[in-house]
Amino acid sequence: MGKPVVAFVCTHNACRSQIAEAMARRFADDVMRACSAGTHPVETVNPDAERLLASEYEFDVASLEPKSLTCLPDVDILITMGCGVECPSLPAMYREDWGLEDPTGKGDDAFLRTMRAIQQRVIGLRARIVAGEFDRERLASNLKALGDPNRLRIVELLWDGEEQCACNLLSELEISQPTLSHHMAALRDAGIVRARKDGRWMHYQLDHDALDAIAALLGQSIAYRAWEDPEE
Repeated sequence: MGKPVVAFVCTHNACRSQIAEAMARRFADDVMRACSAGTHPVETVNPDAERLLASEYEFDVASLEPKSLTCLPDVDILITMGCGVECPSLPAMYREDWGLEDPTGKGDDAFLRTMRAIQQRVIGLRARIVAGEFDRERLASNLKALGDPNRLRIVELLWDGEEQCACNLLSELEISQPTLSHHMAALRDAGIVRARKDGRWMHYQLDHDALDAIAALLGQSIAYRAWEDPEE
C-alpha cells in the first residue's frame, strides 16, 4: 500500500476541512495524500482561516479552494469534521468523525484553538498510518524492524527524545558504521526514527508518537485475540 488518500470533509469545505488539509500537507505529507471537500461547498474559503493559516503557520493558502465530493479521488481514509456530516455515497476503507466545533464567527482565539486541535489530530493520524493501523502488512514489517537486539538498544539510547549523532551511537553499540546504517535504515523505514545529516554525520531522533501507536496497535491485537479465544 502506498500513501493512503485521506479526505477531510465538512459541510461547506470553507473552514475546518480546509484547515485539516493544510495541516496534513504541512505535518504529514510524507505518509498521506491529503484532500478536502464539502457536502454543500461554498464559493470561497473562510477568510479568517486563510489569514491565520498564513500568519500562524506560513501556509500558502492560494492552493485552497472549496470542492465538492465529486472532485475527490478514491479515498482510503475519510475524516468528517463534525456537526453530523455524513457521506453515505463516498466509499472509504476507514471512516472517523473528529467532532470539531465550527469556529466561524467566534474570533481568532476560537480559530486558533481549532487549528491546534486539528494539528494534534493530524500528527496523531500520521503516527497511526506509520504504525500500520490501516495496513497490517506495515504493522508486521514495523514489528520485524524492532526484532533485533541492536535496534532495541538504539531505541533505548534515543528514548529520552534528544537527537543523537551516529558517532555517539557507534561508541555505545560497538558496531561498524555500515552495520549502524543498515539498522537505522530499517528503523527509518518503519517511521520509528527521524534522520538529519549535519556535516559528515547523520543525527537521529526517536519518533515517540509512531512508537506509541505501534504499541497501542499491538495491545489492541492481543486484547482482541484474547476476547476472540478466551481459553487460549
